[in-house]
Amino acid sequence: MPKAGPRVAVIGAGPVGLEAALYARALGLPVAVYDRGGIADHVRRWGHARLFTPFGLNVTPLGLATLRREKPARDLPADADPVTGREFRDAYLVPLGESEALLESLHLEHAVTHVGRAADGKAFRLLVRAANGRERLDAADLVLDCTGTYGTPNWLGDGGVPAVGEQAARPHVAADLEDVLGERRPHYAGRSVAVVGDGYSAAATVCGLAALAEEHPATWVVWLTRGPRGQPLPRVANDPFRERDRLAARANALATRCDGNLEFHPQTVLDEVVYHGPDGGFRLAGRSNGKPAAWEVERVVAAVGHRPDGGLAAGLRPGDPGYVVLGAKTGGPGFLLRDGFDQVRRAFAAVTGDPRLDLYAKKAA
Repeated sequence: MPKAGPRVAVIGAGPVGLEAALYARALGLPVAVYDRGGIADHVRRWGHARLFTPFGLNVTPLGLATLRREKPARDLPADADPVTGREFRDAYLVPLGESEALLESLHLEHAVTHVGRAADGKAFRLLVRAANGRERLDAADLVLDCTGTYGTPNWLGDGGVPAVGEQAARPHVAADLEDVLGERRPHYAGRSVAVVGDGYSAAATVCGLAALAEEHPATWVVWLTRGPRGQPLPRVANDPFRERDRLAARANALATRCDGNLEFHPQTVLDEVVYHGPDGGFRLAGRSNGKPAAWEVERVVAAVGHRPDGGLAAGLRPGDPGYVVLGAKTGGPGFLLRDGFDQVRRAFAAVTGDPRLDLYAKKAA
């Protein structure tokens, strides 16, 4: 390749963003990585949870070679080891971001708020805001949007529209995967808690609260889902990910038997979410099984998933060839990191014009 290649801007210092930046550096391209927080902040926020996939499915040969080149005796989990998000971040992501290959490319606590094209239609213009509020304009020839979805939770109301009162209540509603058995235990122990959602995050929260109720019998869980009666989580036949299957089995058992101080309300749609203040809790109202229903609870966990934030590229034309979205922002709830790594490979194969290019296949340090 020519010595001077396209300037690459990577937005998001999460797993896919770091891998994309490392791939660019391995190709000799100038790269800048921006993140409004620190390295893999979103992984840190759900770091208490165990990944369904083992360590080996969440790393790449290029990343491992980079870490071992700098510290050959580095102690890393084995490929088959189950790890928590925190263990994954501490063992792999943070060292990768702090490696010689990437450290000088990182712009942490620098949020890219807007991306547009220069007047001549060539370079991209990125409006960057530092933590102290100062703004500047940076330029790039290729922008890789690896911001994911975790920062933009879905609304609780029907049809993607906030329920009545929800916008005012939202700052008091938990939208992360809460560590109900760890640092957030005091917040939930002995409280009535509504968990809204029928995915794995909701299931993990419900299972955690059920375990908490065994120690604190006053804890009560109201699980609201939109799905039909029966088992809220479908079991995957011969599921290769045992942690996922264990979670589904446990959550389904709780829902069908209403164990663990839990009541299960399927086919529920919320029309109202009202916050009464720190001592007053919440009122949730809507329809359950086609009939009006309402609940008064002290805590609410919105485990209803997340959505892509399209505002970042609002100034670009749809399908701009130089603006590439990678990672969870392109996929559904079943997105795996290995899918993101394949996206990175294809993106740079397109940039170089060599469809055979695959730096992940090169395992030598």
